[in-house]
Amino acid sequence: MKEKNINFKLNLDEVRKFTKKLKPCLIENDKTVYTIGNQRFHNAFSSNQLTVKEFQEKAFQKLEYGIIIITGLNFVKIYNDVFGAYPLFLSEINEVPSLSNTFYFEDKNELDEVSIIQFIHFNHILEDRTLHKGIKRVKGGTCLSVNTHGFSSEQLVDWSILESILFDEKLENSSVKSWSLIENFIKESKKSGNENMLTLTGGFDSRLLLGVMLSSNDNFQTITWGQSGNLQTRTAKKLSNKFKLNHIEVKLDSEFQCNVEEYLKEIIEHGSETPFIIDIPQFIHMCRVLKSGTNLVSGFMGSEIIRGPSYSSQVTLTKFAADIGLAHSKEEIIMIIEGFQNDYPFIQENILKKNMDELVKSYSKYSKIGLKNQNKNTSIFKYLFLEKYPKIFGPIIKLHHDHKINLINPYMNIDFIRYMLMENQAKSKLKPYEGKAYYNYKLYKYYARALHYIYPKLNETYIDRGYLIKDLISPIGTIKLPFIQIYRKLIQNNSTKNAPTVDSKKWYNTMLQKVPHELNPKLNLIINNHIFKNLNNFKNIESLKAQLILGLNEKIKSS
Repeated sequence: MKEKNINFKLNLDEVRKFTKKLKPCLIENDKTVYTIGNQRFHNAFSSNQLTVKEFQEKAFQKLEYGIIIITGLNFVKIYNDVFGAYPLFLSEINEVPSLSNTFYFEDKNELDEVSIIQFIHFNHILEDRTLHKGIKRVKGGTCLSVNTHGFSSEQLVDWSILESILFDEKLENSSVKSWSLIENFIKESKKSGNENMLTLTGGFDSRLLLGVMLSSNDNFQTITWGQSGNLQTRTAKKLSNKFKLNHIEVKLDSEFQCNVEEYLKEIIEHGSETPFIIDIPQFIHMCRVLKSGTNLVSGFMGSEIIRGPSYSSQVTLTKFAADIGLAHSKEEIIMIIEGFQNDYPFIQENILKKNMDELVKSYSKYSKIGLKNQNKNTSIFKYLFLEKYPKIFGPIIKLHHDHKINLINPYMNIDFIRYMLMENQAKSKLKPYEGKAYYNYKLYKYYARALHYIYPKLNETYIDRGYLIKDLISPIGTIKLPFIQIYRKLIQNNSTKNAPTVDSKKWYNTMLQKVPHELNPKLNLIINNHIFKNLNNFKNIESLKAQLILGLNEKIKSS
């Protein structure tokens, strides 16, 4: 399955052996360029639209995913993307450091307790920590240099630089609208001659991408996955039929359920350092349906960056992460940690207390501590770009590439983000979290305004929330929206006719029953095993954490 298996020692001979297995996309004098995981940069180098000098001087700051390797007579330079989303792991266990794109944990290794606690709190591990103290994740915007003298590492794009690029730089052309950048990004990222597909749901993000692809007269199909009868698939089918597009429905039915254990094994063996198994089997299932080389356009991260991080999602940005992002002091962070422990005591009390200082120090980096009022939401966006995107969505993107699916993610285009944030002034418009999901219609309007210019007919279509997109920018619509939202929350969501799109608890139910009896001894010292006594009564958050522990246990046992 794996297309590019990176695993070599960081010395010149070993790196050159690896690059000989790759197909170069540019040979320029004595320099050769290779790309992994980014078709857009591959196309730019191959067509001579991008030179080595241009890349090394500035273009590396716009590498949104993947790695670029540049070799010379006596050196090799390895650049990873500015978010650190393509997983690269630097092992310091041996005398000569080694690099890998898959995290391996051996039974003899010692677990990093702080990483386990962070995993339970955030659904992933923070910063460059991994489950193993001797293995670090390479931070975004890093250049690894290997020459005859040895190996060195330099982070060329840290948060201060990335923040400047995304928020503070003056726009080259203020008349350009962010949505106008999507079409070119898709074109630049395609593998020529391959099928084009759009993942279409009932929401805003894919609707905007649909508008762009319809307006550009692209030849493409749509695809949606989910359990039979779910609202998103029904909405996507209607939308596809309306615009005469062939729609593929990938059902997460009994056949899918039979393969979940196999999919879990694949996630554990080929996934990242964070065994995030929630909902991921559906992506493997879909990849197996698609033809090799398919250009798959998808809206990962769209809603989060357009209208602010979604606090209602316990899978991606947890309530815990939201609360940390709004904390003003270390004392407040301690209260958040203790409050979570009181509600969800998955971690043993003595382990939590032992590591409290280290946790507070780590979590403070994503809080409001030390921030000025005008940057009140910077910490949340910092978490979004440095943690959520790399740790949650990064491995999903790699999974697609491993299956030879060219996943195109226009919302993570650096230029798009810059222009969109300036237009929406997202740092100031993001509302403080108050314990419940919120709907900021002021930011939702972005989609309606964009579609008005891109493909107006789509403003006449219904969103899966039950209203027309044009309602967001019409006087009558603004009156209707609160009532529609009340209906959706109080009546429609309680109706049994709408099946959930996915039900990961059902997928893993049999395996979850075994966890308390098969928990690795290393985890038994950290995880409160007694919590699993009430497994059948687990609610959403508790069930999700139990599934994460299942993945964690399998990752440690995989050796």
